[in-house]
Amino acid sequence: MKKLALTALIAFGILLCACSSGKGSSQKALSDVWSDIKQEVSFSDFNEYTSIKNLDRHYGITEDMVDEFAGGINGSGVNQEEIVLVKAKDDESAGKIKEALDTRFESKLSQNKNYNAEQAKMIEGCSVEKNGLYVSMIVSDNTEKIAEIYRRETKT
Repeated sequence: MKKLALTALIAFGILLCACSSGKGSSQKALSDVWSDIKQEVSFSDFNEYTSIKNLDRHYGITEDMVDEFAGGINGSGVNQEEIVLVKAKDDESAGKIKEALDTRFESKLSQNKNYNAEQAKMIEGCSVEKNGLYVSMIVSDNTEKIAEIYRRETKT
């Protein structure tokens, strides 16, 4: 009887461990989240980030910092729309990514305040956010919609 009770207790413990580790697995890959965003929000003249080299060139975010990423930047030169969605490898990397995106955000804002008031106003309504390992910079006229989809799908 004791062996049966011990076996049942071990099985129950394994079941609890398996169930509790499921939070991360229920989150979608950022590439899938990005696809969901593109289905609900239209972008024009948008260059998607297809390589970590894009993140390194624009933000100094390197491969050793990133688990996955998605997004892109408007290529028109006038429209300041820019979306960066990153899942960092660890907490330290998430902090560095947040700093890099904050720097980019502030730079975009200060550059546009002097010559493009309309785009500066759009940028002012946007932000860089960090939630655990997830870091995002969403600069768009559709920030609220994009952020809502992003938070819903990443459960952040």
